[in-house]
Parts: sequence; structure tokens; C-alpha cells
Amino acid sequence: MNFRRWVVFTFLVHVLVLLVDKGGGLVLYLLCANQPAQHGKSSVAASLPFILGAVANLGLATSLVYFVRRGRYSAQTCFETSMGVALVWGGFVALAAILVTLGLLPLVSADFVFDPWLVVPICAVVPLLLVASYANSTQLATERIRDYGVVHVVTSLAFLPAFFVFYFAFGGEVQGVPAGVAWGRLVSTAVVAVVALWLVRKVVKLRIRVDPTFLRVGIRFGWKANVVSTLTYLNHRLDLLVLPAIYLAHLVGKGVSKVDADRLTFDQVAFYSMSVTWAELVWHFPEAMRDLFFSKVAGSSHEQARALSPVLARLGLAISLVGAGAILLLLDPAMSLVTTLAKGSDEKWFTDWSPTVGRSLLVLVPGTVAFTVSKVLQADLAARDRLQTCINAQVIVLVTMLGLDVLLVPEHGAVGAALASTVAYVVSTVYTCIAYGRETGTPIWRLLVVHPADFRYIREIAAAILGKLRRSRS
Repeated sequence: MNFRRWVVFTFLVHVLVLLVDKGGGLVLYLLCANQPAQHGKSSVAASLPFILGAVANLGLATSLVYFVRRGRYSAQTCFETSMGVALVWGGFVALAAILVTLGLLPLVSADFVFDPWLVVPICAVVPLLLVASYANSTQLATERIRDYGVVHVVTSLAFLPAFFVFYFAFGGEVQGVPAGVAWGRLVSTAVVAVVALWLVRKVVKLRIRVDPTFLRVGIRFGWKANVVSTLTYLNHRLDLLVLPAIYLAHLVGKGVSKVDADRLTFDQVAFYSMSVTWAELVWHFPEAMRDLFFSKVAGSSHEQARALSPVLARLGLAISLVGAGAILLLLDPAMSLVTTLAKGSDEKWFTDWSPTVGRSLLVLVPGTVAFTVSKVLQADLAARDRLQTCINAQVIVLVTMLGLDVLLVPEHGAVGAALASTVAYVVSTVYTCIAYGRETGTPIWRLLVVHPADFRYIREIAAAILGKLRRSRS
């Protein structure tokens, strides 16, 4: 694997994905600008499929890459076994989630949240997500990085057209946005699964044949990886579920009517979701490299990985610091311009959105910046089969965040959730740095402080990116 060449390609793909995803996010914001509560409900609907998908994954995506890269199992064996798991286990999880949710929502006044029947498309996404994930992991394991990137691009491109089809089918009103998100995600994920299977057929036969040995070994290795990935996604998105539960109960307890409490609660969810969208922009460098880096370390010696990981950790931190400053400066000008162009005035942004979103973002950014280091180091630790350390780090985030949510969200809403996340991210990053230092003998300062030689690394990557862009224009 020519790692630097594929770093450049993966980075460019991720930039394209970022532009498409954030463009779609702006569309949803503009549709809901006058009713932030609908944006908040859409954020919940958008997050639930991926939470369920992370829970159902069983870690086979990670196991597939690990064992193929180590040469212990063939790509064909891993692929066909994982497809069986995706359809059978994924279908079971989807059906169970639908039945449980439809049974429980009426007991907790589900009419305050969204149409209970939206759980059907939300849950039905799960087996399709697993098919796409396992198929694309096969491409990563077999070093088909170009097709691996194509699937990520299609994932972003497919959603918005599908959303609009259902948005207008449900009347084209703001109240139809959550339904458009739920059904649009189901259809777009089906498209992604088909594309992933079409591309991966070049290296494996499209068939289902479960190998009991790989399934047993894969789950035994992958369950910890699945715990890590599930906790990671929960830690990034659980606040979108915890915040409304805590804040709604707080408002109802103070005597606020249920209708007003519902509206005020999902306003806060919308503001927090918007701040998360901006704050997590600093993660796009480590996120772009994470899977590629895991595959690289899984196929490298201890010393090769030990030389590369600190470089990527401190470069990720430096880039995120610069990016964080830009994000804080650009939030109001960018959103004001977008709102003015679409609505003719930026009044809604500055009166309804900016005060809470701005405060939440200012509080949240230090935590997301610090956590860039954790993302790089945990990819390294996972590839070394040190998954227990990764689990510990994610549990620290979860426990710290939930504890602080209970204390801070009732009085401070979105800002309280942002502070809870930041403290949790920083504490977990400190733990990860200490654990990585003990595991590899690397001084912690080497993980955080940029070295003069790193600028040469940046120049080489930047030159390769610019060269690729020039060739694409010519």
C-alpha cells in the first residue's frame, strides 16, 4: 500500500463528502429555519439508524479488515460470511427494534416526539447498512481504496435526492422533514448497498456461505471493536437523545405545558445539533484517515506504526486547532449569508439560532479539538489488538458525559450538553495519551507538539494534493 498516495486520495474524497454532507445539512436548516423544533426532530431521526447499525455490527467489519490484512482468512471467506450476518442478524435487529419501539413509544407519550411509525424506515435501514459496511470493508482490506472512496461519495450524494422525493410526497411542509429524513435514509442506503456490492464483485463472488470458524473468531476479536465503535457513535450522538429526555422532563416538572415543553425541548436539540455539526468539522482529517490508518497499522510492524502514529496525532491536533479558530470566526458570517440568500433576511439566524448555537460551539470546540488525538491513537491501539484500552477510553467519555448531562442540561440546555461533551472528550484524551505512552514507550509530548520535520510531511502531502487537482483540471 502506497500510504501517502492513498492519504491524498482519501483526503480529497473526504473533502467532497464533507461538502455534500454539509450542503445537505444547510438545506435541512433552511427548511426548518422558522421552526427549529422540526430540525431537532430530524436530527434525532437521522441519528437513530446509525446508532442501531453500530449496535448490530458485531465488529465483523473490523475483523474482516484485520484478518484479511494479516493473511489469516481469505477475502472471499470473510465477505460471504459477513453477508449472511448482515441479512440474518441485521434483519432480526431491525424487526426487534421496530416491535420494541412501537410498543414503548405510546407509554412515553410518543406524540410529543414524532410519528411512531417513522421507526419502520429508521430500523429497516440496519441490514442495508451492514451489507454496505461489510462490502466496503472488503474493498479496504484488499486495498481497493479508490472504490472504497467511491462508496463514501455515493453515500453522501444519494441521500438528498431521496430526501426531497419523500419530503414533497409528504406535502412539502416543514412538518414533513422528519419523515423525509427517515424514508430518504432508507432508500439512499439501499442505493449505497447496491453500489458497494457492484464494486466489490471485482474481488469476491457475491454469495452467502457462512464459515463457522471465521464467524466465531471474527466475533471473538470483533466484539470489542464493536463495543468501541458503538460507544464512539453513542458518545458523538447520544446527547441528541439524552438532551430532549432530560430537558423535557425538567420543563414538564416546572409546570410548562406539554406542547410548549415539546417545542422548547426540540429547539434546544436543533441548536445543539447545529453546534455539533460545526464543531465536528475539526474531526474530518482524522476521520478521513481512520480506516486507512487502521488497515496500514494492521499490516505493519510495531516499529513502523510507532514511527507514524505520533506524527499523525500531532498533525491532526495542529490542523484541528487552526480549523477551530476558523470555525468560530466563520459561524455567524457564513450562516448569516446562507440565511439571507435563502430567506431574504438573516433575522431568524441572529434572533433564534445564533445566541445559543454560538455559545454551545464556543464551549464544544475545545473538546472536539482535543479528541482528534484520541481518534488517531485509538486507531493505532485497535490495530495492535489493544481494544480494551479503546473501550476504557470510550467508557470514560460515556460515563463522564452522561453524569454531567444530568447536572447541566436541566438549567443550561444545549450549552450544558456542549460542556458535558467537552469535559468528557478532554478527560478521555488524557487517558488515551497516557495509555498509548505506556504501551509504546512514546513520551506524551511527542503526541501533541509539532516537530520541524512534520512540516516537510505536510508539504509533501499538500504538493501531492495540488498536483492531483492540477492533473484533474488538465
